[in-house]
Amino acid sequence: MNANEINLNNKRHIWIAVMLSLIMPGLGQVYCGKLKRGLVLNFLNILPLPIIIWLFHLTTAPALMPITVLLILAGGIVQLIAMCDSAFLAKRASANYQLKDYNSLLVYLLFLFIVSGGSIGSGLYLRDQTLEAFRVPVASCYPTIMPDDRILANKSAYRSIDPKRGDLVVFTNPTNRHINFIKRVVAIAGDTVEIKDGQLYINNQKLQRQKLPQTTLDDIRIKVEGEQLNGEVFEEVSGDAKYKIILAKPPHDKMSHNFEKITVPKHHCFVLGDNRNLSYDSRHFGPILLATIKGRADYLYCPAKDWSRFGAIEN
Repeated sequence: MNANEINLNNKRHIWIAVMLSLIMPGLGQVYCGKLKRGLVLNFLNILPLPIIIWLFHLTTAPALMPITVLLILAGGIVQLIAMCDSAFLAKRASANYQLKDYNSLLVYLLFLFIVSGGSIGSGLYLRDQTLEAFRVPVASCYPTIMPDDRILANKSAYRSIDPKRGDLVVFTNPTNRHINFIKRVVAIAGDTVEIKDGQLYINNQKLQRQKLPQTTLDDIRIKVEGEQLNGEVFEEVSGDAKYKIILAKPPHDKMSHNFEKITVPKHHCFVLGDNRNLSYDSRHFGPILLATIKGRADYLYCPAKDWSRFGAIEN
């Protein structure tokens, strides 16, 4: 009788198996007596991280970001499969399940420590060297970037080249190093920059821009400080780059329509917000050092309001 009671206490519980799989894919399988299956699922779950790191060291091709997102999604799918599979295994396990040698809290913790250490290390390396996620809380780069958009910055984009005109870059705020900014590069070292009557001049040439219909903003209209943000939308052309800007109307027209001509120094670039009349940018703090740039904003992974904007950020 006592032996039977002990065996019944070893019954595998579905909720425990699923919870362990949520903590770490494969751990629920180990709990249910399927060590090899658990190791395989765990390996498949963490495999995207070294692949992403390897790809970012190999190339900076535009297709890299979609591939990265697919790999991250693949890791999430593996975790979902592991959770469902562990629930199935726990349900099928007999009521008098015989404990394996590895069915102990110490082994689970050791497994968790060893595997999570590797995956956390890979994740930190990925964030520091290749990709980093940022949330944009303000409207200074609207309509390209909306408040509460989540973006991925490609930190390897400028490993061998400098930013070019038209790039959206994430950089450290020159006046507060605890804050990151996202702005548009409009001029690079050696360029002259001037704004006259609201028109942007680079190297004494007025950048061409074409007015767009107001319906361009229909799905992404926002409020700033409780007031609807209204203005004229344009497509601006800078070299090979084309991007949207907005010239906000009162009460959000906060900027002077003129900026005295300056020359961008060596190892610097000049940045503006796409929301030209409502942006704290190089007109206030001057050209930024290239060394302060953390990466190029390449991908929108969690768009606010309109999910049709999900994917590569159009430049």
